[in-house]
Amino acid sequence: MKFKSFALLFSVCVAATCGTQAARAASLSVVADGLNNPRNLDFAPDGSIYLTESGRGGDGNGGVNCIPSPSAQYIPLCSGNTGSVVKIAKDGTKTTVLSNLPSIALVPSGEQAAGPADFKFDSKGNAYLLYGLAGDPNSRDTKLQSPLLGQLYKVDLNTGSLTSLADFAAYEAKYNPDGTDLINNPYAFAIKGDTAYVVDGGGNSIYSVGLDGSGIKNVAAIPQKVISLSTDQFPTLPEGTTDPTGGAPLPPGYSRASNGLPVSNQSVPTGIAVAPDGSLTLSEYTYFPYPENEARILKVDPDTLQTQVLADGFTQLTGVTYDSEGNLYALQHINQSEWKGIQQGGVITGDISGSVIKIAKDGTRQTIWSGDGLEAASGLVFGPDGDLYISNRARLVAGERGGQLIKIDPRSSGGATKVPEPASVIGLLLATAVGVKAMKRKRQEDLLHKVETI
Repeated sequence: MKFKSFALLFSVCVAATCGTQAARAASLSVVADGLNNPRNLDFAPDGSIYLTESGRGGDGNGGVNCIPSPSAQYIPLCSGNTGSVVKIAKDGTKTTVLSNLPSIALVPSGEQAAGPADFKFDSKGNAYLLYGLAGDPNSRDTKLQSPLLGQLYKVDLNTGSLTSLADFAAYEAKYNPDGTDLINNPYAFAIKGDTAYVVDGGGNSIYSVGLDGSGIKNVAAIPQKVISLSTDQFPTLPEGTTDPTGGAPLPPGYSRASNGLPVSNQSVPTGIAVAPDGSLTLSEYTYFPYPENEARILKVDPDTLQTQVLADGFTQLTGVTYDSEGNLYALQHINQSEWKGIQQGGVITGDISGSVIKIAKDGTRQTIWSGDGLEAASGLVFGPDGDLYISNRARLVAGERGGQLIKIDPRSSGGATKVPEPASVIGLLLATAVGVKAMKRKRQEDLLHKVETI
């Protein structure tokens, strides 16, 4: 009798309560904080994490070593040696592996830094470091005095020495693969065999680079997606503000928005991963004004670097990765157009929530996490434990709302495991109620049978 009562109670719990409790099981955990513009990461053979911090720039030697930002209303980008690579052990201990690395960032906020951008290990345990730039490559060596920027290096972790494998800034300055403005910003890379595949969010290109020292093997511009924009998709400039370009001629591929701001259809690739079938998967951010639901995920042939659209309809993607079952995950930096949530210079004026979206092998999509601590994130990888690791607040510096490394368990019920819909719960409750009636009827029949027998 007690067992039956317990079973009944358990059934009601499953229907009315346990589903709700399971929905709360998903959690976002902070692995490390106090970071300056954290970007991409990788797991070392020993299970520790190597994470790049793009730094917070500097004063540019009193303003001497500064350039106007091409994407932040020409706010100065100034250099300083504030970039780093940190190692996070399994027990959470954080150690700086490489320090005092070149960095440029907006002044005075330190936001949107370019510097150490990605770190990867190959199958043999060799380490590689990618540097961003986010500016005119012709200014790197002269104005910025930071020649390490815009390159891919092989790293000797014992000595800290760097061996250059490819100079993307020099290549952009000489060849300008996408034919638009001269901007270089290597943002992320993936390794397949003895080749690194690097996406350049400034040059809107993808490169293949030999890890044996043979240099750049191939390069291709990412095809533009032509988007027709309405006036309400642009921010309104403050009264009295004039065109920040000063009316200067725009580079090839640009047009001028009705609100007086420059706009283009450039792709701005930001994330790359090797797909289960051996192809490459690339995510894009899109260019100003960062139209919502217009970012794509592209499939890239590793030999020819030619692309085809794999999925569309996202907003400002900054990372892609695959789980062990072949499902694709995409990271939205901010769920709405960037300018609606954060002003250039790092002043947060609205919602900067991002999200992680799962794209199953059959193409169905499921948002496994949105907001609730996930903000302006960049960089997305699976750890050996099956959790997703993400650089959170990746464009901000240490402080009240500074950079973090976080992890999310996509297997929890708030993630990939679905919680019963309300209708399902009601159905279960009804089924339980029917079960209760059946049990009562059975007890009455048994009692009547005993009476008749007596």
